[in-house]
Amino acid sequence: MRNRRRSWVLAFSAFFLVFGAWCFAAPFDGPADEVQHTIRAAGVASFDPGQIFARPATVPDAFQKPGMGALQRVPVGMDAHAVCFGFKPQVSAACAAGLHGGEVGEVPTSAGRYNPLYYFAVGVPLRLWPDWGGLVVARLISSAICAALLASAFVSLLRWSRYGLTAATLLGVATPMLAHLAGGVNPNSVEIAAGIAFFAAGIPLLLEPPDLVAKRPLVTLLGISSVLLLTLRSAGPAWFAFAFFALAVPVRWQWLRGYWRLLRVKLWTAGVIVAAVLSAAWIVGMKTGELVPPPAGLYDYKTGEAIAIYVNSWWVYLEGMIGVAGWFDVIMWSPFYIVWALLVGGLVVLGGMFGDWTMRWRYLVILLGGVALPGFLQVTQANMTGFIINGRYMLPLLAGLPLLAAWTLERRFFDATQARTVVRTMIIFLLPVHLALLAWAMVRWQRGLPSNAGVGWFNPLKGDWHPPTGSVTPLLIMVVGLLFTAAVFWRVPHDEPAPQLGRGEAPALEPAGKSVTDNPDVPSQRETGTDTWRESRTPGEDSPEKAR
Repeated sequence: MRNRRRSWVLAFSAFFLVFGAWCFAAPFDGPADEVQHTIRAAGVASFDPGQIFARPATVPDAFQKPGMGALQRVPVGMDAHAVCFGFKPQVSAACAAGLHGGEVGEVPTSAGRYNPLYYFAVGVPLRLWPDWGGLVVARLISSAICAALLASAFVSLLRWSRYGLTAATLLGVATPMLAHLAGGVNPNSVEIAAGIAFFAAGIPLLLEPPDLVAKRPLVTLLGISSVLLLTLRSAGPAWFAFAFFALAVPVRWQWLRGYWRLLRVKLWTAGVIVAAVLSAAWIVGMKTGELVPPPAGLYDYKTGEAIAIYVNSWWVYLEGMIGVAGWFDVIMWSPFYIVWALLVGGLVVLGGMFGDWTMRWRYLVILLGGVALPGFLQVTQANMTGFIINGRYMLPLLAGLPLLAAWTLERRFFDATQARTVVRTMIIFLLPVHLALLAWAMVRWQRGLPSNAGVGWFNPLKGDWHPPTGSVTPLLIMVVGLLFTAAVFWRVPHDEPAPQLGRGEAPALEPAGKSVTDNPDVPSQRETGTDTWRESRTPGEDSPEKAR
């Protein structure tokens, strides 16, 4: 228990530092839709039922185009959209007024119909201090929630993955895009983190035989992430349904009957069902899926044209999953995206090649939910909304693919040495991309980012706008966070196979979390209290290879 707690604290600190750097770097409304979400959060934090259940209304967006939303009674200075520099990458944030208070009045927000769960968590500092200080506190709360979910995912996978490869694959799914969103006020960040936590708990829980003692924490994490997925955004119920279907089918009735003996499973099942019912009631009652018809002639796509555009936009969607900051106007150089896509995508491809038919079935379900469903909605609604799909919207579900792939590869293909090589390759090549996106975004906000900017332009300490807490602060936090993350993941346990006995072959490794033998005279994992198929270790403690 002590080792797990220490692992959780280390992982939480690492993720929180990386996410927290963004909290101090971005101007108000620098992250996408932050004005809309802060207005909603401040309204919900009034704890006035009339604000929490705000009446659906047609409201103008940042550019005065009508759309769905509601009115919130908040300080009118919060309605400070960054239109002077949004979608204008050459213009710095110096032109914007920033977050400020003022009289309380009716302020429109397109997030006015969103479920209030996330906004209860981040809204109070915005209500009390509608300024830079309140904004940073709200952002830090959002970062802490995401970091807590990922730390829980790390501990779960560290305990149950064979060589630690699946745990380390969190580096590939916790993308710079997630870090950017977590460092702003946006429920999409917690939705992505909840999707990652869902797979981190669900894979060892549903793809391995039950252990009614050791796997209880997985039940709790799966329950928490399920509730969050179901309630945060209107697409959440679909993500939950596809993710659960991918992991639970084919159904192992004997395993399910075994789990049903746990009171914890019964309680969380009831809680998830209640969350699903309440979420559906909210979506219907608040009309969160309602669309406002655009002006006549604004969009005119034929079905075939819309399909072609969607299919041909997948590099853009991949960029959006990896990291496109601001109002989708901060795009790094192509090699950063290519490296990330090759390493993480390579795991997915290998997992599909070396997995069995059930693994390919799980791939298919996730791809249907994460690719086909958004494509269908986008194509059918193209003349109503235009093309609004972004890669970050798909990430809560598609993040499951690399985790499933890593889980398969460390059981069917990689040995301990190969797994270690993959993990450390990800550390070396993926972590610097976080710093690159932060630097790109800071340069864009502080001095603008012209299309012909040379290498010398990328100095995040120059510009006519700087964060009130200074430009050095976020850079220092990010560097420390990345070094700390590298230290935590570099020493993830990489157990080696048992030595060969005589001239025979080495005994087959049993799945993580279980006894290494079927001999009834050998104590089981439950009896010995160990956490993995060898022994649970915290990053930084002595490993077998170090002991030798």
